[in-house]
Amino acid sequence: MKWLNRLAALLFGLISIREVKQFLNKYEIVIFDKDDILTEGEPNVDITGLRPENYDNAIDLRGTPTHQCVCGSNIWNIKAIFENFEIATYFIDMECANCGSLATAPTPVDREKME
Repeated sequence: MKWLNRLAALLFGLISIREVKQFLNKYEIVIFDKDDILTEGEPNVDITGLRPENYDNAIDLRGTPTHQCVCGSNIWNIKAIFENFEIATYFIDMECANCGSLATAPTPVDREKME
């Protein structure tokens, strides 16, 4: 009985090795570090890098409050004042983080006018 168990283990080992070799010949194994993986649409950019390289495409959109720039970006550089861990005041002049265009930030008063 002991020999039968050893023979079964040996056959199982040989079959396993053959299957692993076939798997490795058929597929490529790639190992990534989590810092190496970027999902599409999520650039690996530091917050300080959210400024345009040049302002050639920037335009002045100030006047009408907006949520989205004409370039399609909805990320803005603004100046704000914090009190008790909340935004207490913000300036309504803002700059698009993508193209550098200037725009007017929306306020709660603007929402009331739109409704």
